Amino acid sequence: MKKTKTLLLFLTLMVLPLSAQVVKFPQKGKIFHYAPHPRGVSFENPGELLDEVKLLPMQCFDFERDSIWKAPRQRKTSSDERGIWLDKLYMVNADVSFAKAGSQQSLYVAFTLDKGNEYQGPVAFTHRGQKPEEWYYPFRFNTNKEIRLEGCANPTDTVVCVAQWRIPELYKGLFRILVEMDKDGKTTVYLADSALVFYNTARTDAAQELNRLVLCPFDDGRIYELVYYNRHLSDKEKREVLRHGIVKGDWDDEYTIPEPQVIQHHVEIDEAPMGIHWGITQWISVALSILLALLALYIRFFIMKSVPYVFNGSWIILGLAVAGAVIYTYVMPTIHDNQYFYYISIIAGYWLVSYAPDPTDYRQSQKKSYDLSNLPGIVWLIIIVVVGSLAWMFGPAVSYLLPLFTIYMFFKNMWLTYETRQYLKNNYVYEEPDTLADDSVDADCR
Repeated sequence: MKKTKTLLLFLTLMVLPLSAQVVKFPQKGKIFHYAPHPRGVSFENPGELLDEVKLLPMQCFDFERDSIWKAPRQRKTSSDERGIWLDKLYMVNADVSFAKAGSQQSLYVAFTLDKGNEYQGPVAFTHRGQKPEEWYYPFRFNTNKEIRLEGCANPTDTVVCVAQWRIPELYKGLFRILVEMDKDGKTTVYLADSALVFYNTARTDAAQELNRLVLCPFDDGRIYELVYYNRHLSDKEKREVLRHGIVKGDWDDEYTIPEPQVIQHHVEIDEAPMGIHWGITQWISVALSILLALLALYIRFFIMKSVPYVFNGSWIILGLAVAGAVIYTYVMPTIHDNQYFYYISIIAGYWLVSYAPDPTDYRQSQKKSYDLSNLPGIVWLIIIVVVGSLAWMFGPAVSYLLPLFTIYMFFKNMWLTYETRQYLKNNYVYEEPDTLADDSVDADCR
């Protein structure tokens, strides 16, 4: 029991730093900041979203009827830490026109879009009376993971350039974009490792200046963070918010802001690289798990041939690791691609090294079984809730630490294998595996 409490305390301490790694947004000049993670969406009162600057009402918008009303409560499964569910057209109740909000503005948005829709972007600028095709999208996003940017290379140009900005695979799952806008139309769009600058005066050229920001509906689309400023961020502030969007150098003090490139017509920037893009820790974990699993299988089927084996690991750790893999892969946004392959590798590695030799059935006899078939329904419900809560709290930490458990289990079972070989040599007529009859050990054990 003491070991179990120590393990739970250790896992809790590991979870806290993981959940604490959030972007620190500057407070100066903030018009609104909608951040559902980790507090969750608050649709109390009703339909108002809890904002760090003020209680900012979020509205639903029907452009066809030119009507606006308070946003209804989202379903709980879609209004938790996974972000704003883009199930309908939302409008932020804040005037973001250059006349009202200042001649320099910044927009930061972190989002995921899994399926396309008739709208050309997750965010757009509009005013009442306009149709979606007349809205201004600071960037457009399609199902091929491409950002489309439109504007002139210079303020005096009349030719509009269109750049298809291919998103590298390392951004898979969560896209973080910072957009700087000036009243004269100058726009700079930043990703973590590249940036484009162009001129587009669509917001001020309209008959009525576009003064509202809308969140467009997308199938399986969510916005995780939405921040708006009435100024441009300093280089130090931009560095802080941009450096969280990369794999190598994430949380790294050596990160530098990308130098903006002037937009060019029909040019793809940063073609998506092929292959798996993991950090060095993930590569080492997978390689180590596979290597230890292969060694364990070789010893089991070639060195200890005909000796029965039994699972000697922890089903609790295995279950929590599976739960953590599901949470990381399908619930939490991530910048690493092919996560499923990573977790399959390390979970399979732990499972394969967890078998130990058991020629006398001693370890098998020590396993306890419980008859839970007669428990009442309310007890089953409590068990499911408790187990689910523990899986949610500790699963990510266990899946993160699973390679360490694999190393421990491998050496533990290798020692048991050594003891078993010594026991067989001292108590039986032991022969090498290639000459040992398949049933000799079983017969002697009996």
